[in-house]
Amino acid sequence: MCGIASVVVADPAGHDLDSVAERMQARLLHRGPDDRGRFVSPRRHCALAHTRLSILDLSNAGHQPISTPDGRYTIVLNGEIYNYRELRRELEQDGVDFRSHTDTEVVLNLFARNGVKCLRRLRGMFGLSVWDDETQQLTVARDRYGIKPVYFHASRAAFVCASEVRALLASGWVAKQLSQSGLAGYLRFGSVQHSHTLIDRVEALLPGHYLVIEPAHNALRVTHAPYVHRFDTEWETPANLHRADAVSQLRQILEDSVRSHLASDVPLGVFLSGGVDSSAIVALVKQVSDQTPKTFTVAFSDADYSEAEHARTVAKAFNTDHREISLSEQKLQSLLPAALAAMDQPTMDGINTYVIAEAVKQAGVIVALSGLGGDELFAGYPSFRRALRLRKLAGVPRELRTSIARLGSTTASSARRQKFWRMLASDTSAHAAYRISRELFSAADIHALLPESRACLAPAPADNDGDIVNAVAAYEFHGYMTNTLLRDADQMSMAHGLEVRVPFIDSEVVEFVMALPGAWKLEHQRPKPLLLDALGGLLPESIWRRPKMGFALPFERWMRSGLRPEIESTLAAGRLGRLGIDVKYAQRIWQNFAEHPRRETWSRPWALYVLDRWCALNGIEV
Repeated sequence: MCGIASVVVADPAGHDLDSVAERMQARLLHRGPDDRGRFVSPRRHCALAHTRLSILDLSNAGHQPISTPDGRYTIVLNGEIYNYRELRRELEQDGVDFRSHTDTEVVLNLFARNGVKCLRRLRGMFGLSVWDDETQQLTVARDRYGIKPVYFHASRAAFVCASEVRALLASGWVAKQLSQSGLAGYLRFGSVQHSHTLIDRVEALLPGHYLVIEPAHNALRVTHAPYVHRFDTEWETPANLHRADAVSQLRQILEDSVRSHLASDVPLGVFLSGGVDSSAIVALVKQVSDQTPKTFTVAFSDADYSEAEHARTVAKAFNTDHREISLSEQKLQSLLPAALAAMDQPTMDGINTYVIAEAVKQAGVIVALSGLGGDELFAGYPSFRRALRLRKLAGVPRELRTSIARLGSTTASSARRQKFWRMLASDTSAHAAYRISRELFSAADIHALLPESRACLAPAPADNDGDIVNAVAAYEFHGYMTNTLLRDADQMSMAHGLEVRVPFIDSEVVEFVMALPGAWKLEHQRPKPLLLDALGGLLPESIWRRPKMGFALPFERWMRSGLRPEIESTLAAGRLGRLGIDVKYAQRIWQNFAEHPRRETWSRPWALYVLDRWCALNGIEV
């Protein structure tokens, strides 16, 4: 795992590319503390920079950038390619000689042979840049599910891209100006939505996409295209596939994914919350490996939030080397400034990942496996059951439902109840169930918070009449998971130089599970029945029979006690007004939370607080 940065200019005259790349590289050192390297092309149209976190082949042979022997192609890569050994054997059979044992050199040679067509063959997580000195083209690509980030800024004269937005700001070529579209998306869902960022004219490269940048007639030409299509909400189940056969195949696919994700030349651990997904990863590690897993969980003194007891049950069942990380309100307060500073993009979530990543790295672990993605694939969120209930209302005329909702919403006092009425008045689609479940601020709230903004909220996609469970899975996968969970996992773990791997978000796993009927993934009695059946009774029954908690910090209680002065004073200062936010409306949200516990959720004032602090730390204004 690493940090990468790339620069391309149409006209090299007057540009010190190495200095620009050096500034960007310096902003990425936390992502790769073990080594660093830079490259400037002979005709000075391109510069590449890299910071290395050594995972595979710890020798100097893993230094990046890496060039082909003839000097035509040069690459920088952030991520891990899990099928690189198989790809390497193919290349060796074709006569390719290797100087290292890294996956990066395999990708370089594969690209030299097949160009962008090779991207479809990469099983793993990555952001990469490859410079072709013969054609004077830079190719930038991102893995198909967006596990690793790539951000870019393009003009007619210059192009810069990097693993973090802050590296682009460090280039000196990107103005610290707020994106109204990015801000509207953040307010709606608590994280900035693809392909926007919170910085104007800085975009996130979409998962499964690539860019080709080339100087042409003293200007840059940028081509943007997918190399693999994002999965649709409709999949064709293999003919004559019975559920029992699917369960057996899924077990093999999961074991293969976990086995490939264990490849490492450095110490490895597992995030263990005590829920089904993380417990499943621990169970599968024990099935495919002889090593004793190191497991980590966060423990709170408040039993209503702590899953430590359940994590202990799993650790004991699988004889792991288990460690608990105690987190008190006072400790969080001491960590909060550093956690906020670690955010490359603001998020209402992610502090929990920062806390556990810090403890895991302090324990000497460099790579950690996570159960992220299990809820999306195996229907673990409330949005799945809400979608099914909502679909039953499709036969009731919408005019009638809207009238009832309008009457009910005038007397509703809580944000949660308002969501109920919005769902009742919706078009009963899978997207409505997903969107309203995930919304932080409604469209009406956002218009009130941003009275002068002309930013448009993204229109709802057209739902089909197919499998509603799989439709919700697609929205959760490409929405909440990509924009919040994966981004948080990357920025908060890399703040400590820790690599997080996600075996559920593997191409073989995703493509197989998404093709199975949604009805196989939901039961009345058991959560995630397809996953549980694939595990074949490996998990202790107490783990899956208990109510789902989710890995969350007790923010609601802490914001009413020790964190209250900090948040209250921040929102009272009125700095959000510099972002075009109605300060009085924002303060009203805080007052509702502070004075009326049942009227307002903690996440809305917290999101406003994080936004204020992030913009202040990064010098961002309208």
